[in-house]
Amino acid sequence: MILTKLFAATPSLSFLYTLNCTLGESLAVGNVPNGNRVVIPITGGVFAGPKISGKVLNLGADWGLIDNNGTFSADTRYHLVTDDGTNIFIRTSGPAQKNGNIHLRLQYETSTVGKYSWLNDVIAVGILKAGNGYVVIDAYELTSLA
Repeated sequence: MILTKLFAATPSLSFLYTLNCTLGESLAVGNVPNGNRVVIPITGGVFAGPKISGKVLNLGADWGLIDNNGTFSADTRYHLVTDDGTNIFIRTSGPAQKNGNIHLRLQYETSTVGKYSWLNDVIAVGILKAGNGYVVIDAYELTSLA
């Protein structure tokens, strides 16, 4: 059986924002059934892009897991507030890569009424680079060509 592409155009990525957030002291949960759990508080930060910018609140954490193969996977929940006051809940997850970066899936929840309601339907990915006490994430939206 030969399969052919359903769509002529390949999806692309459109830049959403760069986020820089600060981290608190990590808390070791210890060995759990699927590996070793660590909690890393998210304590603040900023994000900016062409259509959205604002602050990262001191409200959330990464409940990361180091699996039995030694791979760290992020599992975050935290809160953004745009420069014009819109609240956005964000959830990310994804595994560390051999180069140390983490590939993330991003999911947003915000009011269904208003300027940023489009975020509720976005399929987004990101690349996280960790620093000493902070992380930087470049986030992208999956877009389809008509």
